[in-house]
Amino acid sequence: MPPRPPHRLAAAEKLWLLWRAEGASYSTNAWSARASGIWMSIESLEHVVRNRVRLFLRNTWLVTIFGTILLGAAVAAAIYYTAERDHLRIAAGPLDTRFVSVLSNQIADQHRDVYLELVPTDSVRGAAEAMSKGEADIAILPSDLDDALNWPVVAILRQNVMALIVPPQPPASKAKTEESAAPAKSGKTAKTGKGSAKSAKAAKGDKSNKAKSDDSDSSSDDGDAASDNKFAKVSDLSGKRIGIVTGNEATRGALELVLSHYGVPLNKVTLSEIDPKDITDVVMGNKIDALFVAGPSSGSAISSVVAAATVNGIAPNFIEIDQADGIAKRHPAFDSVSVDAGTFGGNPPSPSDDLKTLSFAEYLVARRSVGSSIIGTLAKAIYTSRQAIAMALPREIKIEAPKTDKDADIVTHPGALAYLTDTQQTFFDRYGDDIFYGLLIFPIFGSAIAGVASYLRRDTRTRRLRLLQRVLDMVRKAHVAESLETLERLQVEADNLVIAIVHLSEHEEFDESVRMSFAFALDQLRFAIAARRTAILDHAGTRSDAASGAVPAPVPAGVPGTAGPAIAPIEPAAESNIAAE
Repeated sequence: MPPRPPHRLAAAEKLWLLWRAEGASYSTNAWSARASGIWMSIESLEHVVRNRVRLFLRNTWLVTIFGTILLGAAVAAAIYYTAERDHLRIAAGPLDTRFVSVLSNQIADQHRDVYLELVPTDSVRGAAEAMSKGEADIAILPSDLDDALNWPVVAILRQNVMALIVPPQPPASKAKTEESAAPAKSGKTAKTGKGSAKSAKAAKGDKSNKAKSDDSDSSSDDGDAASDNKFAKVSDLSGKRIGIVTGNEATRGALELVLSHYGVPLNKVTLSEIDPKDITDVVMGNKIDALFVAGPSSGSAISSVVAAATVNGIAPNFIEIDQADGIAKRHPAFDSVSVDAGTFGGNPPSPSDDLKTLSFAEYLVARRSVGSSIIGTLAKAIYTSRQAIAMALPREIKIEAPKTDKDADIVTHPGALAYLTDTQQTFFDRYGDDIFYGLLIFPIFGSAIAGVASYLRRDTRTRRLRLLQRVLDMVRKAHVAESLETLERLQVEADNLVIAIVHLSEHEEFDESVRMSFAFALDQLRFAIAARRTAILDHAGTRSDAASGAVPAPVPAGVPGTAGPAIAPIEPAAESNIAAE
């Protein structure tokens, strides 16, 4: 009789021992944790969490509700983070950096969702170039700049006025004028020496008219004084020296526009730039005939120039731009304005009478690509804090709203227009339709999630049934096995199947019914392999006895382990009974 193969554990026994080992290790870990003062170990916590997650995923309704909430949160987060970021880059020249700082502080105090990043430039032309190149989102530009009208306006920061100032003649130049006039007078009297007799005869008349001449001299002095206070004309600037004061809103282009309108040849005028600190020296040295400056009417730009051009208490004169209305009609960037007497300050006050001149606005413009919501927020911050900004920058800033008419000369940004016309949309106005359609779409996603969960559960159940069917197929193969080698292959396959079941149990929590099904099927497989091995071994022993001539001992019928001359496989009916069990 050939030796039996070494004893191997049945598949059901291995599974049972594995479960027992896990339970024992869990109990040991729990006991050691309690003994050491730690109520729950990391392994046990991980096991509990994994079990809770698996239990949660098995509940279709909970998965559907949780998935819907998660999807809604994802959509809300996407709307929040993909909305236009309230981060604006503002380009400003040296004269407007202080305004940007004050506005940023006001926005920070009001906790607005807007952040301004200053893009400093050396001039307003540089700010316009930054906008053109996309380096800035908003910019501060004067209306007389050609590029200012290329972008919609958010707010008007101030109105700048133009002033042509004629400083008084210094005393030194007057003395030189009188000295040059004296020799001419003496030469004239020498030529008239032949008429001395006539002059002698008229001497008496001169004496009699002395009083009258004194009165006429005094009246002529008054007339000269009055003529000094009269405004000159722009056309009189031909052949004159005009100094453009730097550090304010005055530009060479604005001055040339005025001179060209009055027909003054530009090649007949000498233009030069003058630093504000050099105005007094230039005036006292009689190096210029007029000064050109621009800025807020009540600001320090013009008043400081007036103070520097005042000589010995004599205030300068102003050249009136009497054709300001015509210039404004031809050039929409400018407007006609009348400056009240004494607006520029000084002692005596300047101007001494109302002065008609040109004005141009200082705009805060934005790119058309910047969204309306963020510009609306910025406009709200500017207009609600304009009084605080005016107090921080006295006489320099006077914020005004642009015209909102359809036929206005300038275009207002849609965001600012919505705020100014009280048509600014709220959150639900902007996203109400999205929320409505989202509520319609969410059930579809919920159904899809539920379907996926059901499919996953069905797929899991299918895998379990396949494993169970595979065990039953192996039971049938064991009953009809013809050799021990076949049984060995079935045993190896059964061991692999046990390993697969254990791996499946690591990813899925088996309930008691599933465990009982696998245990019963594995027991059937173990019993079938054992019974078939015994039958094959007994049949092989009977053949060897028959070949040697020995008569086998009679065996009672029905005793297990006996067999007749040939081994008959188990009937299909028996297999069906096993499968049914």
